[in-house]
Amino acid sequence: MNAKEDREAEQIARDLCKKAYEAWTKGNTLDALQHYEEALEIFQQLGSLPDMANVLEKLGDIYHLRQKYDHALKAYKACLDICENFDDEISTSIIAEKISFVYREKGDYERMLPYLYRILEIAEKYRDPHRAGRALAGLGDVYTFKGNYHSAKEAYELALKIFKGMGAIEQTKLLESALRNIEEIEMTNG
Repeated sequence: MNAKEDREAEQIARDLCKKAYEAWTKGNTLDALQHYEEALEIFQQLGSLPDMANVLEKLGDIYHLRQKYDHALKAYKACLDICENFDDEISTSIIAEKISFVYREKGDYERMLPYLYRILEIAEKYRDPHRAGRALAGLGDVYTFKGNYHSAKEAYELALKIFKGMGAIEQTKLLESALRNIEEIEMTNG
């Protein structure tokens, strides 16, 4: 394609994204998926990686909403690869969190771990306490599920310290409850 054809194709893809967004906001997820898939194909032909990442994230969101977890993971992981290749750590963290949510809903806690650790690494680098606290709480959940109560307790305690310091009342209550549950389990088990 020449430059003019590229611009025309890009405009068609952007129009498809607009239609997809409008369909999604009206609850027409199948139409939204179709339009985003068509836009993705055009952006792939154009080699527009940032646009591809944006569309892949939207596709992942819709598939996640529709509980099509494997499709959501495929879209999110493709998006994550693009974000990592562009050293876009903030977007990497956001997508890694979405991936961990999908794995949580699938009950596949073990697969959450590398994404939670990546989120924590980025949160520490950028001094983002809220994101660090969420990653630590997620790690606590994973360790609790795996029966590693000592590690779960450590993760929850760190998250609690962060959220208390931020004055985040709801997160503090949830973490205090999680810690009480672990203490009850430990007392019951001996």
